[in-house]
Amino acid sequence: MRWIVVFFSFFVASWVVAKQPSTKKTAKGQKQYYTIQLGDTFESIAETLGVSVSDLKRWNPRLAKAKRLPKGAKLVYYGRKVKSESVGSPSNGRLILGQSLDEDGDKQGVGWVISAQREHIYGTPDTIRYIKKCAMEYRSWFPRNKAPPVVIGDISKKGGGPLYPHKSHQSGRDVDIGYIIKGGQQAAANGIFVRATAKSIDLPKQWILTKCFLDLDATTHIFMEASIVKALKEYVMRVYKKNRQKLQKYLGYFPGGSKAKIVPDEEHTSHMHVRFACPKNNTRCIP
Repeated sequence: MRWIVVFFSFFVASWVVAKQPSTKKTAKGQKQYYTIQLGDTFESIAETLGVSVSDLKRWNPRLAKAKRLPKGAKLVYYGRKVKSESVGSPSNGRLILGQSLDEDGDKQGVGWVISAQREHIYGTPDTIRYIKKCAMEYRSWFPRNKAPPVVIGDISKKGGGPLYPHKSHQSGRDVDIGYIIKGGQQAAANGIFVRATAKSIDLPKQWILTKCFLDLDATTHIFMEASIVKALKEYVMRVYKKNRQKLQKYLGYFPGGSKAKIVPDEEHTSHMHVRFACPKNNTRCIP
């Protein structure tokens, strides 16, 4: 009789333990961390990480109660480590963990500005670094009180994919950059593109900005309106006429050159369109 009581007590105790809700986080994969970006939501993060919203909130109970996710805070998740990646081609691709150009949300940085309405400013970490580098170099040549900021347009949506009205800008490797216009300080300060002509463009300033991108090995194309390309080429020939080495180098980036990167067209009348190569180790990226 005694052994029956003992067995029954053990059975009941085991059943009670089994029925109690587990406080242990059941998850597949290793513990990882995700740094929250401006504008992130549980839904957008869950989609990026490939986990469910309910799991993400369960793993982060304190943040789950917040009305807005605080930028810079870290979320815990379980699964494979997700890295920033450009997937597919510029015209048929997507962007994983895209990085924002405007991380603090003030619509400006050293040498650059974006309009208040601009939202699709996500790129690969490389793309964002290149943009900031060349805007900073431009500003080092031309102080703030003597030159307008560089106006940055669309890059990609946070997750990439089709971005109307663009045919490309899908994988975080394209950026539109406004031309530097003579007397265009007010429009530039507001992040507005202005239609340029060979006469209205500020060639010395435009060349310094364009040259920075040309000097980057990662730059594969710079699309510009044909008459502006012609004016810029003539300017380069004047500037480097006494420096044969630099003249040959930079003329080589123009159409017909040995390392041509500049592509003339009839579309890019208010901005140049810069495209970068696939980042290193992005194995699913297509040039």
